[in-house]
Formats: sequence, structure tokens, C-alpha cells
Amino acid sequence: MENIIKTYPCGLRMIVRPMPSFKSVATSVHVSVGSRDEKANEFGLSHFVEHMLFKGTEKRTAEQIAQTLSNLGVEYNAYTSDVATCYHTKGLITNLDDCCDVLSDMYFNLKFSTEDFKREAEVIIQEIIMHDDNPRHALSDLCSETFFAKTAYGHPIAGTIKSVRGFKPADIHNYIKKHYIAPNTIVSFAGDITLQQAEIMVKKYFLSRFKDKAKPKAVSTGGNIVPASIVAKRKKKIAQHNVAILFPAVNNMHPDKYVLTHINEILSSGMSSRLFASVRDKLGLVYSISGGVRTTDIGGYYYIWFSCTPKNTDLVLKTISAEIDRIKRDGVLDEEIQKVKNIKRSDRLFEVEDVERTNQRNVTQLANMGEIETAEQYLAKLERVTREQIHVATNKYLDSDKATICIVGPNIKLVK
Repeated sequence: MENIIKTYPCGLRMIVRPMPSFKSVATSVHVSVGSRDEKANEFGLSHFVEHMLFKGTEKRTAEQIAQTLSNLGVEYNAYTSDVATCYHTKGLITNLDDCCDVLSDMYFNLKFSTEDFKREAEVIIQEIIMHDDNPRHALSDLCSETFFAKTAYGHPIAGTIKSVRGFKPADIHNYIKKHYIAPNTIVSFAGDITLQQAEIMVKKYFLSRFKDKAKPKAVSTGGNIVPASIVAKRKKKIAQHNVAILFPAVNNMHPDKYVLTHINEILSSGMSSRLFASVRDKLGLVYSISGGVRTTDIGGYYYIWFSCTPKNTDLVLKTISAEIDRIKRDGVLDEEIQKVKNIKRSDRLFEVEDVERTNQRNVTQLANMGEIETAEQYLAKLERVTREQIHVATNKYLDSDKATICIVGPNIKLVK
């Protein structure tokens, strides 16, 4: 079955992916507002709003929101990213009306007391502290702060303790009034649902509340940020160095992201990668080493991450450098390219068997790219990647002179 996309005059969009062989339905209310959209005095406000929407409405308390869904066996949650805030459920088709009722009630009818607000602010502060206590999370924040410095992507999604303590209840309501509007919103379904059933839910619970005519939020074609090459350090009382090497790459619309997928899989992803073999299996310097690609509308990076005791850090960095030099010089093998295609084909087709992953991919792609890339389209683009393209890309993007290194841990002054 194909994805069905419908845009209403008010600017609201709907996605439906009928998957009749499944018994569940994944539903998302996706709002295109995240930390990227926050002003300096709003850092963390998108995330704070996400929390508050579960605190009650004009007709339901926080307990009633939770009980209505939990009592039906519905899974529900929400998340905030740098570009979006999304509220989602997974249940049976017989629960769909209840899911949409609760989600729309939260979206349109937020109501909370001053005590609720203060209590949730403390909850978020505990979340920030917990997040910071995790060295991998602390490293992720340092990477964003360093690579995207002085841009909309350079501050933590949850904000800071200071920014959270500075918010007032009116800030929540004003932010919702500004951003929770039809052109910023996508209601998405995937699973045991038909177009007709989805349209009934959208008309019943959302369209009647949106009056003004507007166009959906425009997709940014972005640029390609290349920050200065530096070593960013954050001292932390832990046993290991957590290290990330960031190579400036491409934005989320650039076709080279498919080539970078191959580079990442061959060089740094999984137990069959070159770096896993050389750094862990041959030298025993780390327990884990991995990589990935992060893209945004203003650019992005390919990264390699590892953690090790401080005495091993220099040797790990030198080994990584040697492996990068080798792949730039000698290229990759045909069997390595075929391995990537096999892994990604399996992963993408496994995703088609998961209503939540399908729904999440659909809504994210439509919001960020203006269209949905089908599994067939994605796999076709991967299949077209050649050894020559990989060779050109490794020499273009894996440039140590442009790399940023971020380190979280003890005794960082010893790291070269």
C-alpha cells in the first residue's frame, strides 16, 4: 500500500499508510517546532511544552489522560527534537477514537495549575541532570554546542537549569498559541486503518478547531556549515574518555548522504566494520566504537565515537587516522559495498514491518523534506552508489584538517 498525503485548506496535513496485514495502528500528532525554533530566552521551551501537555486539559486531569489510554492497553509517549515535538500512540483500531480524542484534547485544551507548572519544572531539571550524568549524552550535547555554535542547533533540547527556572506559566500558553497551529501540524497514521477511517478522525478531532487558511511550514533547503577545526574538552569525573570526531559533511537534502551511509557502515558501524576490527579486536583498546551521520537543514557531520581509558586515547585516535588514510588511499572492496546494500535493504524492509517506525519515518520526512521517500526509492538510491563515488567522498569529507574533536572525561589536558 502507498502513503496517502492530504493537505487541508487550513494548512493541516494528514498522512495515512494502510497496512491491512497488521493489527495495530500508530498515530502521531507532529508539530514542527523544536529547539531550533527557540529564541535565546526560550531555550528548552519546546521540551517544557511537551511535558505540560500531559499535565491535564479542561476535561481531563493528568491521571485521567494516563488512565484513559493505559486502561485500553494503548502505548503512548512524546518526544522533542531540534526540529519537532511529537505526541504518539499505538493501539488497536477499536482504540483509535479514544487515542485521537485524548491527543486532540491535549493539543487544544491544555489546562494546568501553578503548582503543576512548578512541579514539572523540577522534573525537567532532574531530567537535565540525569542526562548530563550520562557521559554519552554529555558528549552529544558538547558536539552540538561545538559544531553548531552560534546557530539554532547549538543549545540543548531540554534547555539549561537556569532557562527552565526562568520560565513562567504564561510562556507555555504563549508558545502554544504561536506554534501549535495547523500549518505546523501533521496528523499521521500507519497500520490497520483505511483512508476513510483516518479522515473521519481528522475531521472529528482536528479540522473543526482550525479555521484560518494557510500553507504548511516551508521546508528549508539549508546550506553546509563547516565550523573551525578545534578540540572541545569537557572535564568530568569518570573513568573513561568519551570521544567524538566530527567531519563536516552535508545537509539533509544532499544526495551524498547515501554515499556517507556506505562509508559509515564500512568504516565504523557494527562488529564487521574496519574500526571495530582494528581498534577493538586487534588492539583491545575499547569496548565500543561506532559512527553515524547527522544531517540538518544547515549542514551536518559524519562522526566516529569511542570511549576508552585516558592512556589509550592517543593510540585510538592514531589508529582511526591510519584507517581513514587507508580507505582514502586504497578505497573499498566490492564485498564491502555489497554488505552495506544487504544491511540497509534488510533494515529498511524490517522497518516496513513495524507500524511505529513506518509512521515515524513518514511524518519526519514529510515535515523535514516536504515528501516521503518510499522504501523502494531509498533502496534504489543506495543501489546506485558506486566504489568511485565512495572513493571521491572519503577524500572529500574525511578531511582531518577540518575535523572537530569533542572529549568528555578526566585528565583531558593529556590528550593531544
